[in-house]
Amino acid sequence: MKVIIVGAHGEAKELINRISSGWSISVIDLDQEKLRNFTTKRQIEKIQGDATSSLVLKKAGLEHTTAVITLTLNDEVNLEVLKIAKQNEIIRLSSVINDSSNSDIYKNLGVEVVEPDILLARRFEHILEPRRVVSQAFAGGRAEAIEIEISSDSPVRGKKLREIGSDYYIVGALLRKGKVIIPHGDTEIQTGDLVTIVLQSGAFSNVINLFSGSESRFPLEFGKNILVVLENEENLKNLSESEFYTRNTKATSLSVLTREDLFDNNLESTDDTFKAILKDQEFEMHFKNKISTKDIESFVSDSSIGTIFYSVEEGMSKSKIKSLINISNKSNTPVLFSKSTYPYKTIGILINNDFGETSSNSVAFDLAASLSASLTAVNVSQPKFLQSEESSKVSDSIEKLQDLALSHEIQLDLENKEGNEAKIFSEMSNKFDLSVISTGTNQSWQSRKTVEFIAINSKSSVLYIPS
Repeated sequence: MKVIIVGAHGEAKELINRISSGWSISVIDLDQEKLRNFTTKRQIEKIQGDATSSLVLKKAGLEHTTAVITLTLNDEVNLEVLKIAKQNEIIRLSSVINDSSNSDIYKNLGVEVVEPDILLARRFEHILEPRRVVSQAFAGGRAEAIEIEISSDSPVRGKKLREIGSDYYIVGALLRKGKVIIPHGDTEIQTGDLVTIVLQSGAFSNVINLFSGSESRFPLEFGKNILVVLENEENLKNLSESEFYTRNTKATSLSVLTREDLFDNNLESTDDTFKAILKDQEFEMHFKNKISTKDIESFVSDSSIGTIFYSVEEGMSKSKIKSLINISNKSNTPVLFSKSTYPYKTIGILINNDFGETSSNSVAFDLAASLSASLTAVNVSQPKFLQSEESSKVSDSIEKLQDLALSHEIQLDLENKEGNEAKIFSEMSNKFDLSVISTGTNQSWQSRKTVEFIAINSKSSVLYIPS
């Protein structure tokens, strides 16, 4: 994601050195000499010019920007830049405020403001009354306290404090379901905990990575094995994709459910053919004279299946897709409609507001992190005259997706479209190697039809996550 910072000041330098490597950064300033002397620990783009000019902002990449921060000493300049950013539908706007009388103007633009006077007052208050003040920075700036919410894929989730203890930080308190917990060595950290950590200032990035970093778990939340269904010889081209999928997730084994008479000739045994395709990947074979939906459902219910692999062929009936989705929902098992579009370098998702541990959003970020893939989040809205209050929910979902991208250090691109969701996403899928979808939390008739349409018409393989 991209951030434009206006004003090559010391605050900008400190911010750049602290924020996630997931940001690409452009700094704009009128003063060419100041820009020349503006050095940071990471690569940035420097642009000399008037940031109140749309042309200068476009040169800095405004059209592809996620956030704009203004740090000039002139509120009029800051506000003009922020207005242009707002007109370009940038959600994350923040600024230093030089004159508190302008506070309402900033707030009306939806800008998060930082008032230097208040920050300085807090620091001096800490010096004068250290026992009364609860501050983020203390010990002469050599230590700080931070709060981090534990996500479902945090490396520390499920671990006891004594397992992650360190000399450079301590966990002082947990807020869990509204209750404050003073932890000890046997306290286990859980998803959703708000953790207060006191740390040495130099340990900031290490602590952030430890507590809010990501750890791949998919598909273990659903099951540890991958089931590949092969109904004819043409399906063999999808067998290699299942091997790639198994090797690059936390799945532990691969099972193949196939027909005994899969091949027309008997020049080579089925087992030898599979070994040649799957190379060093271990697998188990299970034969049926004819594979029915009941056979798949029975196999899933008797085994720990994390994903069902099924090859989608041209002209496949909607009823077959629908029956597999029904099995997925009933057994809480993801199903991958395979079209052999691996390796997965770009993953596409439809924006939704479900961020649970096993939601399509969480799974997509898990896969992107483990595969070093980029993510494209697609928001398809209705024509403007039909839109309702749903736009605020979409904005909230976009912000959550951006936060996840930063914590996972994943490249996230946003695409806004207008029209039929199923048709547009299917057409866009030629840009993806894998599409991750679900019916979301509403389970409406329309959302189910959208999933069925995408599974059939997508240009990429489609991973359906049951809700």
